[in-house]
Amino acid sequence: MGEHKPRLRTLRRRVFDILERDLPGDHFADALHYFLIVTVLLSVGGAVLATVPSLQLRDTWWFHWGEFTALVIFSVEYGMRLWVAPEHPLLRQRPPLVARARYAVTVPALIDLAAILPWLVSFTTDLDVHALLVLRLVRFLKLARYSSGFNALYLAVRRERYALLSCLIILCAGVLMAATAMYLIERDVQPDKFGSIPEAMWWAITTLTTVGYGDVVPVTNLGRVVGALTMVSGLMMLALPIAIIASSFSEVISKHNFVVTFSMISRLPPFSDLEAPVLGDILPLLNSRSFDRGHHVVRRGESAAHLFVVLQGHLEMEGEEGMRRIGPGDVFGLLPGHTKASPLPVRAVAKTKILAIEENELHMLALRHPAVMGRLAAAARDRDPEA
Repeated sequence: MGEHKPRLRTLRRRVFDILERDLPGDHFADALHYFLIVTVLLSVGGAVLATVPSLQLRDTWWFHWGEFTALVIFSVEYGMRLWVAPEHPLLRQRPPLVARARYAVTVPALIDLAAILPWLVSFTTDLDVHALLVLRLVRFLKLARYSSGFNALYLAVRRERYALLSCLIILCAGVLMAATAMYLIERDVQPDKFGSIPEAMWWAITTLTTVGYGDVVPVTNLGRVVGALTMVSGLMMLALPIAIIASSFSEVISKHNFVVTFSMISRLPPFSDLEAPVLGDILPLLNSRSFDRGHHVVRRGESAAHLFVVLQGHLEMEGEEGMRRIGPGDVFGLLPGHTKASPLPVRAVAKTKILAIEENELHMLALRHPAVMGRLAAAARDRDPEA
């Protein structure tokens, strides 16, 4: 019995690697990744087209079989993700049941559950499954797991959450002020539409957001002046959060060419065996970069303010003793406490994925986790003795 546990653990770890697509160069994981994306797109597309009466898709046998197949695929995927949850780096120290329970309440797991709810509801209740169309369309959110664009948008919003919260407070204040002003001006003329501040808030919201349905409009001259000022104020209030998100999204996209997960970095020697809270602090500091064959990561004499950790691929570092090979897990570039990066040129000899830590983030990491910083420094000196 004891011999089966290591085999089961090995199998569970392998399934986790496939589902999370964490092992570089794993072609089976890549194939499954794209297969799930196609399944999601076909399923969502079918759910949308099924609402067109002229197509009569709901009466065709192949549509029902396609829907059934998609539900089976999503159900198996959800079950397998629950099974392998104890292999997640942030949950490995917990009992398997606790790890699975913690994973089940995460946003990705809840989206996976919502994707199969129509099937579960149809078996347990008499409710028409077609009435649950909105749950079938939730499957589109599953693409967020596979898309670096979704991940970049999440990071951009998360980085600017306090600024966006301030914008929301300003917008709420604008709605309240505009509604109060219009209540005082128009309440006697249009008591059915501006008879109270809450009723006037509908007009204020549609005007500030520049939607302007036209169902409620001021009729007095002073009310129209307030309306004009509200429209102009709305343009400025909406432009502010849009500019914040766009700027942050552009910056995140430029720094993150691919999605970096906890499992990816936990396999690298400098970050192996670290506790979950430490990994949680390190992950936001890592910028992901991709380099094609022949491209220079560090040029001769260049002073780049980054420390690099190789995730996938191979590079060559040119030194006085000749070319040296750099592979996954190796560290090079800016050393902690130094003011410049190594002048030795580094060039990719194959398509390479690299994690970069900027100079200011290195100082932050050194203050919060000096032991990790020591690992990175030791690994970098092993690769670049001249630094």
